[in-house]
Amino acid sequence: MSKGGKEYRRLIAAFERVFGDTIFFGTDTLKPTAKVVHRARFNFFREARIWYNRTADDGSRSHGFENTIVLSDEFFQEVMAHPIPTDLEAVKLLASAPAILDLFIWLSYRRFTAREPSRSPFSAPLA
Repeated sequence: MSKGGKEYRRLIAAFERVFGDTIFFGTDTLKPTAKVVHRARFNFFREARIWYNRTADDGSRSHGFENTIVLSDEFFQEVMAHPIPTDLEAVKLLASAPAILDLFIWLSYRRFTAREPSRSPFSAPLA
């Protein structure tokens, strides 16, 4: 990918949005005597240092010029606790098609966690 142009700027903007994202989870439960609301949140990254416009001379000074992304402790623990086995070559091929990649990862997860045969919401009704 060239360092200029629309696609490169979109990639940088998308990364910066993800860096700033906070994920919220919550449940509402009705108990016999009260309503219970539980909320939790976490971020994907704790820290990031991304060099967008390095020159060829910067590459020779490796210390201090590396791209660094540090996952938040909560996100890292979640990823390690719930891995999704998938085909890395397929992910590489689908990297330029995010919607298809999302579907592929979701199907990989569903297949990995399925305990019995089931139908996906995309299945046609059986005749």
